[in-house]
Amino acid sequence: MMMNKKYDQQIRSNIFLAVSTFFLLMIIGSCSKELEAPDTLEVSNLNPVVRATGGTVSLDITSNTTWKVGSIDAAWLNIENETGTGDGQLRVSYDENDAVEPRTVAFFIVTTKDGKYHKIEFTQLATDPILELEQAEIEVGSRSRTHEIKLNTNIPASGISIEVLYEQEADENWIAGINVEAEVLKFQTALNTVAAERTATIILSYKDTNEDVEDVWDKITVTQMASGNDGPPEIQTFGYVKELPLGVIDENIAVRGNIVSTGASDNFRKNTYIIQDENSMALAFEAVGSLPLKKYDKVSLLLDGAQIETFEDGGVSYRVIRNISTANILASEPDPVFSPKSLYMSDLTEDYLLSLVTLKDVEFAIPHGGYSNFHEYYVTQSYGDHATKHYPAPIRDIRGDDMYLITNREVAYRRNSVPKGSGTITGLVVKIRNSAYGDLGEYSIRHLEESDIAIHANRANGFSEILVEWELGPTTGFPEGTPNLPPTTGPADATLQKDEGTGFYAANTLNGIYLIDKYRGDKSGANTVIAKSSYNVNSWGTGRYWIMDNVSTLGITSSLSLQFEAVSVSSTGTGGGPRDFAVEYSLDGESWNRIANYQLTGQIAANQVQNVTAGLKMFTYSLPNELLNKPSIKIRLLNINNTSVNGGNIAVPGSTSRLGHFSIRYNK
Repeated sequence: MMMNKKYDQQIRSNIFLAVSTFFLLMIIGSCSKELEAPDTLEVSNLNPVVRATGGTVSLDITSNTTWKVGSIDAAWLNIENETGTGDGQLRVSYDENDAVEPRTVAFFIVTTKDGKYHKIEFTQLATDPILELEQAEIEVGSRSRTHEIKLNTNIPASGISIEVLYEQEADENWIAGINVEAEVLKFQTALNTVAAERTATIILSYKDTNEDVEDVWDKITVTQMASGNDGPPEIQTFGYVKELPLGVIDENIAVRGNIVSTGASDNFRKNTYIIQDENSMALAFEAVGSLPLKKYDKVSLLLDGAQIETFEDGGVSYRVIRNISTANILASEPDPVFSPKSLYMSDLTEDYLLSLVTLKDVEFAIPHGGYSNFHEYYVTQSYGDHATKHYPAPIRDIRGDDMYLITNREVAYRRNSVPKGSGTITGLVVKIRNSAYGDLGEYSIRHLEESDIAIHANRANGFSEILVEWELGPTTGFPEGTPNLPPTTGPADATLQKDEGTGFYAANTLNGIYLIDKYRGDKSGANTVIAKSSYNVNSWGTGRYWIMDNVSTLGITSSLSLQFEAVSVSSTGTGGGPRDFAVEYSLDGESWNRIANYQLTGQIAANQVQNVTAGLKMFTYSLPNELLNKPSIKIRLLNINNTSVNGGNIAVPGSTSRLGHFSIRYNK
């Protein structure tokens, strides 16, 4: 008897896996035992779905270390073994669901060393599973189209299996992009180019965790007409497509461009591809199924029958073309000569949104720490999601313009040290409007991989020099009440103080500057904390300020820039530290001139879920040319009102605000 093709492939894969595993173990055994592998953690089913009756289910865990289950807010669910080491099973028991609605609970499983984690969404149905398609058969035209069939089911999409059986084996894969959504089955048919109709059957099924229970399933037979008299698609401009209304594209059109993002980066929206034309105008599209496209491929993409919709990222709505499958790829080839457009920050316009560009002559405004400077503990805490979903690091270019580089917390290299020199950064131009870190300016840039940050590692290879800088390492051993701690770089008699301050202290002192921990992403260990390395003051209100003094700019004739990082302490009430500040400068200490206003957000705390951060925010501002070539300049950060980071009135004098870095740089 001929073996089923599906199982034949599975058996061959298992044999290959066993042989590969044997040789892999031999290689690992020969390596030095001093090499410690990073945590691994895999879960066999991240979206288990069970029936309404009570029972138990086991999830296979594959790991090389100790793991544990986070807190679960559901009395009907019980984890029988909340911790384990290495490979094993997570045994889950659940009560009967006698309600009229299904119920879902989410919980995390996390490794105890590196904090690698997975989110599990466990769903229990309320009644027996239902899976019914409105139609048993459908006839479709020869052109590529997206189709929707009404579906009656109480099973979440993650619990439904999909299979396609083709009547003619040679015609496989002309049905693509099959997707189950709320009350609808969607799929796409490719263009039929032969003079004969073709037939396939789509089967939906649900397999219960109890093997004694019969599976639930339904099917629809799809017949596509033979090729018609449709001509080749018309190649349209990206600008034309951008002006099309939302909804189905009912035109036989296509576009040509280079693929600049394949939706695989952890630093941008998954499964969102970007195609870009020769003018660096971009279109976003979503794939159904996997697409055989590589970065920078030159592609002709059929849009006929696709759907124009929108998605939100960073609080901004973008247009996206959905239901793109292999059937839409008319031509594809590598393009080794393609490179993103190189420009300065000031060249950016709305036309570049979602385009991949290369920013030239840039530096990290504060070249200290990692790409993400927040406390790693908060990554695994549910109330820290908004505060840690991304980190903005300010970058400047040689012309004095600035913007933020956005790094998602999922990025594996987020804790690598930022380079200290200058160079280029390649990434997608985006807008961020809902960051926990507040205003991030008109445009930001998202790198897609670490190699996109092509900046020299050494400060000597940068375009700027430090005039003065306070970037403290662990600081102890000074006498209580010391009038000033000198800068880490720059003139020793330069001062950074708080108005009406009584000096520096190792612990909380009213009207004094006391030292506390600061988060640095590139610090080794799980907590990313550098002890006693940021300045804290708990006496604030309208007219109070930080002040830098006694710094000369004599001989400096090129642009100056100010950098600092700050945060105010949040609280569970309406109080908290100060929110509203202004950057001001003076030459005599009497006449002050304003450069910019800025706002702080609150330091994350228990029960705080919005408008809080898990670390200090970094700021950078260009300083006016009036400060060039002067014997002494003064900069202050002025608290301009009593509004707190929580929107209420700050508790004077007990409110706290922190300063983690302060520096002035100039172009060489």
